[in-house]
Amino acid sequence: MFNKIKSIIYKKTDFGKTRYLNYLYQYDLKQFYKNSVMGADNNKVLPTKIRLIAHAIEKGLSLPCPKPGFGKKKIQELIALNEEYKGCTEQIDMQVEELVKATVRTYAEFQKKNNIDVSYIPQKYFEEHSSIQVGVGEFEIKDQNNFSEIAYARHSSRNFSERKISTEVILDVVKLAQTAPSACNRQATRVYACINDSKIDQIMKMHGGLNGFNKPAVIFVIAGELNLYQNEFERNTVFVDGGIFIMNLLYALNSFGILSCPIIWGSEPDMDGRLETILNIPHSHKIVALVVAGYPNGKKYKAALSPKRKVEDIVIFK
Repeated sequence: MFNKIKSIIYKKTDFGKTRYLNYLYQYDLKQFYKNSVMGADNNKVLPTKIRLIAHAIEKGLSLPCPKPGFGKKKIQELIALNEEYKGCTEQIDMQVEELVKATVRTYAEFQKKNNIDVSYIPQKYFEEHSSIQVGVGEFEIKDQNNFSEIAYARHSSRNFSERKISTEVILDVVKLAQTAPSACNRQATRVYACINDSKIDQIMKMHGGLNGFNKPAVIFVIAGELNLYQNEFERNTVFVDGGIFIMNLLYALNSFGILSCPIIWGSEPDMDGRLETILNIPHSHKIVALVVAGYPNGKKYKAALSPKRKVEDIVIFK
């Protein structure tokens, strides 16, 4: 009798229907809180704070008419955070220091041109050269481009040949995909490119949505580094950044003549843990989705037509 009542509660009531959903939300909450700026240790938080301030300065410089003298407090905070970060006992990200030097120097050059005193900036920031360029660039809008041809030509395919994809090509593809924008240019997306045959087999067996696929040459696991997100208002940004990157990755693969198909990742503790173990993914990297890819068997390949809705059905003018 008790089991019958229990079964009815789980199947017929909101409590029963949402019980596992609540559990998954708690799992997501703990993972985000522990690994984001909200709960991570200071050594992991500092680089994120530095990148955010550097990007704020760069945005200020890119405005139509930047105000001379703007950003003094932010530059002082940026320098202070950088000095604190350099004193960390753990291994530091040298690109962060390069970013700070480039940002401070570009900011100072702008202020000097406008006769603004920048003597509060330590002299060493003018003496040290940075390999990174920041600031403002001028770009041309192309009257003619073939993006519509590229977009309409790409189709998700599950029919791959046995031809391998070299690591050099994978790096070139991902570099092209890096043109994707990200929140405050944090570039939190991480790409785990699995090319090991045994591990590919393990992932395909584990993921129910890959049944019937030809074996891909590579499985990309797209994840986001939670250390780069600040607070509860950014809890979903890892999926926004990851999603934008994935679309760029799909187009990049297509431009190299490589077929691909995005694969939903139904994140839950057991599945996350198994994939993290196979590819040695830290739990601070939130898995967003997978992309399987491989070369076609010839010039032509099979793909579902997947008709789209009418554009008038999805655009709402107000």
